[in-house]
Amino acid sequence: MGNQSLIRGAALAAPKFNDIGAVVTKAASAASDYYQARAAEKRQEERAQKAKVETYLNNMPSGIELSKIPPAQQENVANWSKQMKFEYAEAARVLPSLDPGSDEYIEAMNKMTSVKQAFSNLNNNLETFKANKTEYLKSSSSGALSKGNNSKQGNMLANIYTDEADMIFDANGNMAFQSGEQVLNLNDVPDYFNKDFKSADTLIGLNSDIYGAGQKLDPTMSNMYRQKILNMIRQGGRETTLSLATDDLIQEGGLGIIDEDLLYNPERQEELEQTVVDNYMNILNSSANAGYNKKQAAIKKSQGSSNSSGYKYGQSTRDDLQIYSKPAQQTYSDLKSKIKEIDSNGMNDPIELKVAEVNKILKSNNPDFQDLVINDDGSVHMLTFDKKGDEIVDDEGFSVTKKIDFNDNNSVVELIISSLGSGISEDAKAILRQQLRGLKPKVKSQGDPNKL
Repeated sequence: MGNQSLIRGAALAAPKFNDIGAVVTKAASAASDYYQARAAEKRQEERAQKAKVETYLNNMPSGIELSKIPPAQQENVANWSKQMKFEYAEAARVLPSLDPGSDEYIEAMNKMTSVKQAFSNLNNNLETFKANKTEYLKSSSSGALSKGNNSKQGNMLANIYTDEADMIFDANGNMAFQSGEQVLNLNDVPDYFNKDFKSADTLIGLNSDIYGAGQKLDPTMSNMYRQKILNMIRQGGRETTLSLATDDLIQEGGLGIIDEDLLYNPERQEELEQTVVDNYMNILNSSANAGYNKKQAAIKKSQGSSNSSGYKYGQSTRDDLQIYSKPAQQTYSDLKSKIKEIDSNGMNDPIELKVAEVNKILKSNNPDFQDLVINDDGSVHMLTFDKKGDEIVDDEGFSVTKKIDFNDNNSVVELIISSLGSGISEDAKAILRQQLRGLKPKVKSQGDPNKL
């Protein structure tokens, strides 16, 4: 009475799918040859998997609306269903002739109950398979699948979700997939993950800010950014680490790590994290140096004739500096002194007092200065303006603000520069930034040189 699907269902007890771990020689030349060959093989596997999914989707009528039972598997499901219905009918047929309470009666009842449960289990399993398959095909077709996924497991996923692997079922309605000699339970189908676009956007934002600041990273700032990246990837977990290491999120080819054991051996996770952080810190340092060089070149370009300080400026820039330089430096000194005074009083929440005093100082030099505001989360922000002096708003008409940190020297400098208004040239602003950042506080602070 058995059928092929039930007979093959016995293979569910076979060994589970195992990750392939390559054992490589420690010799440098041999390892390099192996890694290069494996990298090429992996790229070929990824292309084949994507092509398989694209072909499958192109042959579908439209979209990725999937039937619960794929056409290629309907015969297997029908055969299983026929067999189970036969066993149910046989038990129901003999039940009336059996003595209630007898072992035979109980066995027949149990058979009927187990068949009902098997149909329920199979239905639930098919629903799970349909949902998983839909998400996988969407991720693959949109290019969202991370290259950090194990390529060998990717081959099995592509076979399962394009219906190339046969479905097999046991008497309890449990599902498995068979591809060649390999059999895999539904619950043991390898997980996959998508590219971590959110973390990539964070890194791109950091990179842009560092480049725009036009400052080289000192050891304190480097350590801060290093810890920020490390915290981000540890919060995202292993999938974030692998995505940032392998995907074309920041630069083509990812980080170019070809040591598969480093990538896929969980015991080397901490080593992989440090490798990822080191690589991205190299990128940020390069951007900082490039931004610094660009800003210095702009300052030199703006220099025309000499003044008493040894700088060379154009006449308009020299006029602006004569007007704004001393007041800006005095404002800088007043702000730092006032903030230091408030902090020294030991108040629990001095932010409102700081904002009030800073607004007063800035308005004394520029009555048109727009007051700083305090958000609900306690952060301080100022309005932003374009080169024409018009307030910048987003697409929905809300003001675009810039966060101010009174404890950060660079943030205070930008606040003072912004308070000068639109009448000062960009060249003069750039030189003023250099002057203000070079001013030394009356009392040296400990730790971060950018702290007030």
